[in-house]
Amino acid sequence: MSFKNTVISSLKTVISTILLVLANIVAIIAVDYISADFTVGPLYNVLLIIIAFTAANAILWPIFRRFLMKYIILTFGIGAIFLNSLIFYIATYFIPGVYVGFYGFWQVPIVMAIFTTFMTNITNTNYYDNYVKTMLKYAIERKTPYKKRYPGIIMLEIDGLSINTLKKAIDKGVMPTLKNWIENGTHTLREWETDLSSQTGSSQAGILHGNNKDIVAYRWVEKENDNQIMVSGKLSHSPEIEAKISDGNGLLVNGLSIANMFSGDSQLSALTSSRMRSIRRIYNKTLHTVFLESYNFQRIFVLFLWDILLELKSQIMHRVKNVQPRLRRSIVYAAIRAGANVVLREATTEILTSELFRGEIDTAYATFMGYDEVAHHSGVEDGDVWGVLRQIDVQFQRLQSAIEMNDREYKIVILSDHGQSKGATFKQRYGITLGNYVRRLLPDDLKVYQTEYNIDHFRDAMMPESKQLKTIKERVETIRDDLFDGEGSIQNLRNEIQERKPAIIFENEQYLNLRERYSNSLEYITGHESMEHSTKKANDSELIVLGSGNLGLIYLTQWKQRLNYEEIVMLFPDLIPGLVNHSGIGFILVNSITNGGMVIGQKGIYYLDTDKVVGENPLEGFGENAARHLLRENSFNHMPDIMVNSFYDSKNDEVCAFEELIGSHGGIGGNQTRPFILYPSEWEDPGELVGAESIYRFLKNKIENLDSG
Repeated sequence: MSFKNTVISSLKTVISTILLVLANIVAIIAVDYISADFTVGPLYNVLLIIIAFTAANAILWPIFRRFLMKYIILTFGIGAIFLNSLIFYIATYFIPGVYVGFYGFWQVPIVMAIFTTFMTNITNTNYYDNYVKTMLKYAIERKTPYKKRYPGIIMLEIDGLSINTLKKAIDKGVMPTLKNWIENGTHTLREWETDLSSQTGSSQAGILHGNNKDIVAYRWVEKENDNQIMVSGKLSHSPEIEAKISDGNGLLVNGLSIANMFSGDSQLSALTSSRMRSIRRIYNKTLHTVFLESYNFQRIFVLFLWDILLELKSQIMHRVKNVQPRLRRSIVYAAIRAGANVVLREATTEILTSELFRGEIDTAYATFMGYDEVAHHSGVEDGDVWGVLRQIDVQFQRLQSAIEMNDREYKIVILSDHGQSKGATFKQRYGITLGNYVRRLLPDDLKVYQTEYNIDHFRDAMMPESKQLKTIKERVETIRDDLFDGEGSIQNLRNEIQERKPAIIFENEQYLNLRERYSNSLEYITGHESMEHSTKKANDSELIVLGSGNLGLIYLTQWKQRLNYEEIVMLFPDLIPGLVNHSGIGFILVNSITNGGMVIGQKGIYYLDTDKVVGENPLEGFGENAARHLLRENSFNHMPDIMVNSFYDSKNDEVCAFEELIGSHGGIGGNQTRPFILYPSEWEDPGELVGAESIYRFLKNKIENLDSG
């Protein structure tokens, strides 16, 4: 560094120090003026307080951090605020004339942190740049002598950001770091396509483990497990899910997982759902990085409070401007948003920076989930999201700077796990939830079907004869409406069934009436007028309806296996026509005994197994790979009896979620299935990227060849 630059740097340090001292002076005087629980005494005590507090922090904080770190982390950082207040109390205790009461104990350190953070922001004095030096020193102390000569790869996920919204963010200038990488040719931007279950559970399972089989949606029902509802991100469920999808060869075998749903078989992990099991197990040594200095977490806490204020302002402005669609957002949500958008964001960057300085990990995968959280509630491209993306871009710049300071090279990959599609919810549009609408199409009490015509008997008759069923399917080379045919594979099997089980469906009066009225399934779908019942006995109905964005899952839990199309029609003839003829529903997916997967829309049926369409194609407008995704999904365990996907309005680029989120993902339609990957330009073109497992294969290939060059 030249003499001139040294002088300028020193001058900046002196000026920033003076400004920070002034900020603390103002903070102390302000609390003295406002609070009855804090008294400065003589005015010169203000400077004595600042000096004593700074000295006490330098002496006591390393001691507290060494012996009380577990307490600090298990209290989610509140313990750090308490200890900092304790240091302040100790520092002022011996200064004559100073009085600190219970409220003053908390007020003064927090107000000082607020004024300090405010001053660093308005003067563009970046505290983080100084904190990086502290992290570097901490990392060097933990570093092993052996240095890896080959580069590593860090993968940074922006949860829920579609490629189209990313491009708009770049054009708006809110993501200058990514813009520079693309324009300078260091990175290549590519779109990829999610699986049908366009949500984090499925995508991260595919990306991090190369296997997302049987992850039906974000949440699903396991009928055979006493109708347990499994939730991908639930701390008690994600370890169980990971145990099923992992073969030990995940993306992060010699790496680090931060703030992910699954671990990728990583050696190190922090804030990863599948490794925590419960919130009480949040403690992890990698989190020490966040608390190396007492002010650092206070800074994060101030930013957390600021984000809450931004959210409350957003709520007011949305009401004033009458922004539609709009959700009711509470103060509780504001705190959740700030936690995801600020606390996790800052902690993720600092943990990763420290591990990069150590240089021992070959790979890392970290999720920044702020955009997804805000877009769900404010809107996919609402004004709120641009500020969120701007701050995420700042984290990427910080990590790039850390890599430039490091003695080991790391390649950076930026990607998203899915996008989001916009639109008012099903309930907002139609005044009823999907669950209550489904109940209207069912009898008041499903228990009436526990009779001699219980469908389990029919299933018992059919399922043990698996070879017979296979023979039926092999004989059905074209589409068969066996349910309505006078002669057909099922009808020919009737005599064999009757000898072993009582007549169930074929002598059912309801079945005979349907056969008289309709000659095929399309006539039934388009012509049957469904009757709606009351929902007074909804709690008695053995029914679970789940929403995963604009994907709905209907489970009739009286039966311990997935009901097929034929069984549903016989038991509940109003249900399927009532669903597909609702304007909020684009199509449903059911499984037929002989025809396999059937995608049914208002005016047509797509037979997935034979790739044939009768009537109008119900998947028109949902993407060229829609049938491919549905066919794969239909083979999963724990599939619902009926899977529902909302409409997709291509003109307005809208769907409607079956949960109360105006930015949604989980099904198909629109940007939710169009995430992106930004990778180093020297890597070869990966070709078609369809499904999360294709991202795993692409990245795994690069990781396995890290030390070959």
